[in-house]
Amino acid sequence: MLEFLNVLFGTNYSFGHESYQRRRSVGLRKFIFEGVKEGGGSRDILVLEEEEKQRLLSAVQEDDVLVLKQFLRNQEVVLYNTTGKEADRSWFARSLYPLHESLLYVELRKKGKELSFERNFFARGGELYFLMLELGTEKHEERRKYIEDRFQQLLTKNKVIEKVVDKITSAFGEEKSKHDPCKLRSSSQDENVPTLPPHASQENERLFEDFTIELEHLLFLDLDIYEMFHLLISLTCFQLARYMHERALIVPDKFSYFVDCLDGNNKQISQLSAISFENHENLIKAKFEHEFEQKMQEMLGSVEQIEIQLPVWKNDPEGFFEKMGLSQMRSRKGIIKATLDKCTNASDVMVKLKNTMREAVSDQLKKHQLNITRVLSRDGGFATYRRGSASNYRYTISDSFLQMLVFTKVKPQEKMEYYEFLETLYQHYGIVIGEVQAKKSGLYEQSRLNVRYFNDNEKALRDKLRQNGLLIEFSDATAMIQNPYTRTLEVSYA
Repeated sequence: MLEFLNVLFGTNYSFGHESYQRRRSVGLRKFIFEGVKEGGGSRDILVLEEEEKQRLLSAVQEDDVLVLKQFLRNQEVVLYNTTGKEADRSWFARSLYPLHESLLYVELRKKGKELSFERNFFARGGELYFLMLELGTEKHEERRKYIEDRFQQLLTKNKVIEKVVDKITSAFGEEKSKHDPCKLRSSSQDENVPTLPPHASQENERLFEDFTIELEHLLFLDLDIYEMFHLLISLTCFQLARYMHERALIVPDKFSYFVDCLDGNNKQISQLSAISFENHENLIKAKFEHEFEQKMQEMLGSVEQIEIQLPVWKNDPEGFFEKMGLSQMRSRKGIIKATLDKCTNASDVMVKLKNTMREAVSDQLKKHQLNITRVLSRDGGFATYRRGSASNYRYTISDSFLQMLVFTKVKPQEKMEYYEFLETLYQHYGIVIGEVQAKKSGLYEQSRLNVRYFNDNEKALRDKLRQNGLLIEFSDATAMIQNPYTRTLEVSYA
């Protein structure tokens, strides 16, 4: 989410821009994170130079320095690894809650003594999300304008923070303006730009439109950016998970999310939720297998072509790795090379070498790619990790995630009948909670559970809604979901 806000801010809040400006804010980070070490394995601690300290005292009154430092330090967005422990982050890679656009800056990495921009994979998630929203608003100019203007309103409201940050950055001799442009699109394949799959604009058109509708509805709420930020995290994480699952379908089909609302207190419901999570991971694994087979056939060629190329590959293994897109692989490269050396004909390549490569790449998938879906679902508040359990991950529902669901489906100060809400969640998201949707999805029949379990799960959701002030009950049979917030006033920026 922070990456996306950096991109939107860097385009001056416009989805139409071809590039965005990136801000380093090194001085601001030094001021906030003085005393923090430089990351995993490093003993170096960030210490301000005496000259920098003096300039700070000149720019900011001495009595205010510690108070400001503590206030800004408390705005850090703490990140956690896949086991739930706080990530060991360097001072230059730590982020802040976006209380104002002046607290937005991009992640940096250290090369020697120099700090440079960090861009994992071939594109950052926030850049890709920006492109999805751009595609989703392409035919809806009014919605696009509202989203752009509303984000600008949210991120420019706290003027006091802007003044404080200006004083701090001026003490480090940094300009207030953004710098270092980064392209968002390119006609050349060689440039380092964010790239969605070639046909995503057609294949996922409806999904991208849904993303923008959900985002617009959330932005209608008259909340400040701090309160909104947690809801935005739940929304974007859920959207990206749905995107990944939709992209993983080999044959177009519907998929459902069975959510445990009983907080793990019912073993059967908990296991069913874990199976639902596991099914989605298997969906991604199956898609990977499918893509791997297609890519191998395309790259290796026919039996005749393999027989001709095999001696060339054995003489130049690095050329072979480059052709296969495995140049960056480290740990399994030697195993693949050893298998390649033993290949004497096309059959060996098609069986032994291909299996070795599949195993090596599959290991990378399990180690890195599947973790992405787990982190997304955990941070989005719709999955829980239970250490020591055979079913470690299962779909659950946090308060933030539940609020987001209500606010994207029920407009400010409006109401929706409870059972209509359950049906809406099923129709729009494939979320299954209670008896009716369990039967419609086929889950009830597959699970062979007593209907009472689904009724208990549904009752637990009612309790959660009530505790969050989102449910009005008139009787056991009649209840209404309410969105208690008022709608924000219309926004407009020149």
